[in-house]
Amino acid sequence: MLPDGGGSPATGPLIRHIFKAEETLLRPSTAWPVAGKSRFSLSPDSSNTLKNPPQDCSYISAAGIVVAHNEDLLTQILLCLPPKSLIRFQCVSRGWLSIISNPSFRRLYCGSSNTRALFLFRKKWRKNPELNFISFSDEYVSSMETAVSHLSSNFFTDGEITDLHSCNGLVAVVLKLRDGSREFSVYNPSTSQHRLIPQLNLLEKRHPFVALNIAFDPLKSDHYKLVCVWWGSPAITDRFAMGIMNISYGFSIYESETGTWRDSGDIFEIDYAPLHTFFRNGVLWNGCLHWITDWKAIVCFDLDKEDINFTLPSPPASMEHSGIWYFGESGGCMYFIDMNNPGEMLFDVFELASGCSEWVLKHHLNLAPLTTLYPSMVDEEFDHSDDWRFRFRLTYFVEDENEKKARLVISLLGKVILYDINDMVVKELAEVGPTDTDDDCRDNLYQWKDGYPVMKTLTYV
Repeated sequence: MLPDGGGSPATGPLIRHIFKAEETLLRPSTAWPVAGKSRFSLSPDSSNTLKNPPQDCSYISAAGIVVAHNEDLLTQILLCLPPKSLIRFQCVSRGWLSIISNPSFRRLYCGSSNTRALFLFRKKWRKNPELNFISFSDEYVSSMETAVSHLSSNFFTDGEITDLHSCNGLVAVVLKLRDGSREFSVYNPSTSQHRLIPQLNLLEKRHPFVALNIAFDPLKSDHYKLVCVWWGSPAITDRFAMGIMNISYGFSIYESETGTWRDSGDIFEIDYAPLHTFFRNGVLWNGCLHWITDWKAIVCFDLDKEDINFTLPSPPASMEHSGIWYFGESGGCMYFIDMNNPGEMLFDVFELASGCSEWVLKHHLNLAPLTTLYPSMVDEEFDHSDDWRFRFRLTYFVEDENEKKARLVISLLGKVILYDINDMVVKELAEVGPTDTDDDCRDNLYQWKDGYPVMKTLTYV
């Protein structure tokens, strides 16, 4: 087994989605189930029910003609359709093709997309990487199964997926080939299209691969960029022999518009002592890719200038020894979640202010009520002031300003849940079981940390 987690992603631990799951309403001292069905329903004799619909075929035909010749109305209807249907409907007529292929329509289509599911991916020392998914709604499970299956059937025959990164509906995949070289691919789950990217010849023994990130903003362009991070220092064994105590990183950029790679020419150096940055999980925001370091400083890679900087302020950290609980983007805003008090299970959600001058406290979370339902979230053998006692991960955070809702996807022992922090409502999304290769099932059942949102896009890869 390869030390960096080489090998085809495992099919588990088994994630079994819970259909028609009940919701649970929490209070500080109690919890009770809420019916899983919709809180709003129409009775058979509701006034909203269309009674005695017109039977005149000429009337229906005339209405169809009106819709067909009203481009604004037709556009609104087409925006409601799934991506694969839109691709087929381009063949209906020249008018439909003109609307669907129009960049303005494609940007509107992407802008109306909400996060409905997550790709789950994790790498573990001396174990196969694991690829799976979580769906927020029952009707999206089937399409996500298809997407994961398509990833498997297209890539595992020639190489093994070792890294994954996603941005606004497109997925960057890193494959390790049998000869040890790496190959990159971009995949669109909405259309099931994928493209192999030309190999980066720079990745040789003196410049080992570190990470691949994809940057794609459908509201600005149909084109995307890949940012490959590589070691600028000598190989690890050589560094120790030479007594080098710092690490340097280089960056290469691929543009889908030109189909070529180029070196940014900017080298980033850090001391070896604080460990390296999380280059695997870059966050696209305001035209830059952002990574957060172990000591909670933010590294920014400007995609236009192609240089590295520390222009953003470091988020507030109440506990220096606490790990990175969450760092990501939702609804056009940047968020950071930090532990406030491990003894009380208190967390703070910070949002980066519009002027990028400071981080503002957005939510103060008390996750202690969740232990009434899931006592295994906390290992009481550890000291209450130690965050190592927690047996869960904050996999994803989504803020919906329109609906005034903020939700957390939490991975814990044996389950993945969706927690509405405003209404204190819990919905169980899936049950997680161990695989035959799990050495320690207790630890492996909650460590889903990397969640990548799936969003619809018509972009050709």
